[in-house]
Amino acid sequence: MTEDAAELILVLMVIASALLYRFAMPRLRRPRVPARTSPDLEKVILVGMMFCTMAVIPFLDMMVPWFEFADIVFMDEVAWLGLLLGSAAVWLFWRAKEDLARCSRRPVDSGVYRYLRHPACAAMLLWSLAQLLLLQNWLAGPAAALTFTMVYLLQLPREEQRMLERYGHRYLDYMARTPAILPRFSRYR
Repeated sequence: MTEDAAELILVLMVIASALLYRFAMPRLRRPRVPARTSPDLEKVILVGMMFCTMAVIPFLDMMVPWFEFADIVFMDEVAWLGLLLGSAAVWLFWRAKEDLARCSRRPVDSGVYRYLRHPACAAMLLWSLAQLLLLQNWLAGPAAALTFTMVYLLQLPREEQRMLERYGHRYLDYMARTPAILPRFSRYR
């Protein structure tokens, strides 16, 4: 695998993820709720940053020479590992959305949600590691990891709190038996 091929693969994975999200995934059936007074500005900013670091930066790294000064020695084996992690990220993201749409009860505790409370966030972690390994650039590579860290530290606690307020002790029990983003490698209950 060449450096150009690795960059192209990452961009194609971004496109595949977007197409899966838009066309191949069932629509989530959400209950009608009254419109909020204002959107969560922090969440909007973080989503924009995620889009920039996980989609725009790899595309720019492939198309223009702006990030070439930060390239490190390209290692083929590392890129193949990045391809494996990126493929796992695309699959996990797709599976999480599929399981969320199929389950009628909330909180969802079947499918990948049986093993992870936040599989989409775990997919972002895999994606950021794949980007680091595929781009092999000390500037463009870790950009997604920094954004993931911000999402993990800022948004995940809020999401957990919302779920606790909504589902109470059922979600607390779910939290006790299911890890957040890193699966346990011991026997599952």
